[in-house]
Amino acid sequence: MIALPKPRVKVVMSLFLIILGVLSKDLVVIGGNLVIGTLLLIIYRIPPRAFVKQLKPIAFFMLFTFLFFPIYEGGHGWIKALQYSGRLLFVAQVLTFLFYRMGIIPFLHVLAELRLPSIFIELIMFTLRFMDVFRGEVRQMLLSLRSRGFYTGNWFQVKKYRVLGGLLGSLLLRSFQRSERIYLGMLSKGYKGERKPLKTEIVPKYEWLHCAVWVVGVLCLFFVGGK
Repeated sequence: MIALPKPRVKVVMSLFLIILGVLSKDLVVIGGNLVIGTLLLIIYRIPPRAFVKQLKPIAFFMLFTFLFFPIYEGGHGWIKALQYSGRLLFVAQVLTFLFYRMGIIPFLHVLAELRLPSIFIELIMFTLRFMDVFRGEVRQMLLSLRSRGFYTGNWFQVKKYRVLGGLLGSLLLRSFQRSERIYLGMLSKGYKGERKPLKTEIVPKYEWLHCAVWVVGVLCLFFVGGK
């Protein structure tokens, strides 16, 4: 069993793989990328359930491509649908490898080590931190609407879209007010928008070699497909 690389190696390697994977339009290259992604999951012993977890959010978009492109593009629509779906699958494979046994905090630490502007790291952190808060607000507002007789069974009514539009506007206002309160509270506790310097982890050279092998494999496919 090959041990998973250090977080910094995983992030750098995954970024290169994703960039190269989404640039190609050749179906043969996309198929080769999927084979490489499958080998990546097998070699590092990543369980299938982790990949299925990443696959769930994109399954709807894949289905949409096979329904939309054949109608919009005609006979060539199937090819475009296969291109989009294949690239999405490869990205899902790489993200499964990236986030398996690595939480969001180590990921943000690696981004800080790679000199990503701190404002982007803060935005990512706060967005993920308060996503559950926003979901809770939506559930409470929908529950309040249902208690007043609002029924979501039939979506072909203009009145319901007006109500949901007002719900969205109210959610944005409440989110803005809450974010302002949180920001003022953080300022009162000494927050200055700067992250503390992190201790850089030493990465063995052989792990960078693993990274180079996978990236070079996808890079060779990319150049072969470009000819």
